[in-house]
Amino acid sequence: MKDKKRFIYRVMKKKEWDDFKKKKRFYGNAFDLESGFIHLSTKSQIKDTINRYFQDQENIVILQICETKIKENIRWEISTNNQLFPHLYGFLELFDVKKVSNVY
Repeated sequence: MKDKKRFIYRVMKKKEWDDFKKKKRFYGNAFDLESGFIHLSTKSQIKDTINRYFQDQENIVILQICETKIKENIRWEISTNNQLFPHLYGFLELFDVKKVSNVY
């Protein structure tokens, strides 16, 4: 029986996505670098992540990432809102991104 693919998500500004596409790697934005990891979300956490960190932003994209591609560098940790979030200790490669959705 095949393993069901699990996805995790990165919400980011379109400008960050454009830079990621050019550089082929994403090491995080200023908030991530300050935290020491790249902040990711589960599908059910996306809405809260957008409301909390991107509420007044335009041109937001959501990256869908197959968890198995980066699972060795993921730690599930409790965040400030008492939920478990996936945190990436490393970087994202462009080929890790399965799908990109725009949020307006």
